[in-house]
Amino acid sequence: MHFRKIAAGAAAIMMALVCGCSVRSSSDAAWPTGKVSDKKALTVSYDAFSKEYKYWLLVNQIPDDTADEVKDKCRSQRESIINYLVNEKIVLEQAKNYGVDQFTDEELDSIESDYNSYIESSIESFRSYVNAGESGTGEVSGDAAILEEAEKIFDEKLTECGMTRDDILMWYRNAKTADKLKAKLAEDDPVEYSDAEEQYSEIVAGIKQVYENSPADYEQDLYYKYYWLPDNARMIKHILIKFDSDDSAEITACRENNDEAGAEKAREKALENLRPRIEEIKNMLDNGADFDELAKEYSEDTGLSSNPDGYLVVPNGETYYKEFQQAAYELQNVGDYTLVGTDLGWHVVMYAADAVMTEENEKALIDAIYENMQSNAATSAYNNAMQGWRTEYAYDFDYAKLDINESDTAEAASTTASAAESSVPEQTSSAESTAA
Repeated sequence: MHFRKIAAGAAAIMMALVCGCSVRSSSDAAWPTGKVSDKKALTVSYDAFSKEYKYWLLVNQIPDDTADEVKDKCRSQRESIINYLVNEKIVLEQAKNYGVDQFTDEELDSIESDYNSYIESSIESFRSYVNAGESGTGEVSGDAAILEEAEKIFDEKLTECGMTRDDILMWYRNAKTADKLKAKLAEDDPVEYSDAEEQYSEIVAGIKQVYENSPADYEQDLYYKYYWLPDNARMIKHILIKFDSDDSAEITACRENNDEAGAEKAREKALENLRPRIEEIKNMLDNGADFDELAKEYSEDTGLSSNPDGYLVVPNGETYYKEFQQAAYELQNVGDYTLVGTDLGWHVVMYAADAVMTEENEKALIDAIYENMQSNAATSAYNNAMQGWRTEYAYDFDYAKLDINESDTAEAASTTASAAESSVPEQTSSAESTAA
């Protein structure tokens, strides 16, 4: 077994010993008043709360939680922290009751991987502390030495919060326990794959109706195309040579003044000025040049890099200039291209591919819907169970010591997830902001 797994087991044992100890290391922050089997084990110490809160202050770079600009935010966070620590106690006990408190080797590998990734990114973020004026040593050179010093600073910051790396490891272990408990609770009302297939069919039917009512509305929604594509939808690439600013301004002014004849005249003149350039590009294509390479070199479309496969064009669409739309459907075969002028300038328009939904795409979407439905069902089952457990355990709090409001804490209890979820730091936000 990996060393980290052994260390994780030792950390779990130590936590169990501390929870079962008859002599408390500090005053209690929250304790159950209901009929429970072991009130001591279910009590949340102020020390446990304090380390969580100090770490949150560190990550969010808050040196003074009484400052006017942050005091309300900090009070709200204290309410959340004590609630998720209470929920964590309940989760760990209920996980034992449901027989989901042990991990498989695969689960331990997942925990270890997530934990190691967070530690590595956190240490990396503390590079900025090294040699950073008064806050750094000012004398470390070389990547290896700087990284070693950053690791030292990270551990020192943890110590200042009353924490060690094992506390972070326990967050990931408890997060996995919460996931296992959620999944177990969801077994009473399982989600079937056919449920996801049915939901997918309903989504597609709705999108089809949108398109039938208004192709423009279909085009405006960025997500519709991932679920359904109308017959004869096409991917169109183009090379754009734009009008200069003066010509563009003249055309726009005419359009705004309802001078369509003036706009057409100005556009035709501007197109003639650019014709030699666009003809040169077309000649290169005619002689076998690669369309994509020419687009990279000559196209003035700022969206080229974000649309490497081209633009989706659908029958009766209204997103693009009518000349562009018409040209897209005058092309007969994939690979055909033509020239077309719009109010933007000249386009070399190419029929790049048919836009179709593949069976692989459909299955991937249904799989994603299924996974999401399972997650939602598990969360719903967990939330319902937690509400009952919170009533059953009937926790009381040291509101004065925690500096929290009773009514707000009760409200937070109905929405706060388990500590296993809330404690596990976000990879980017925590790691990057800790050393900023």
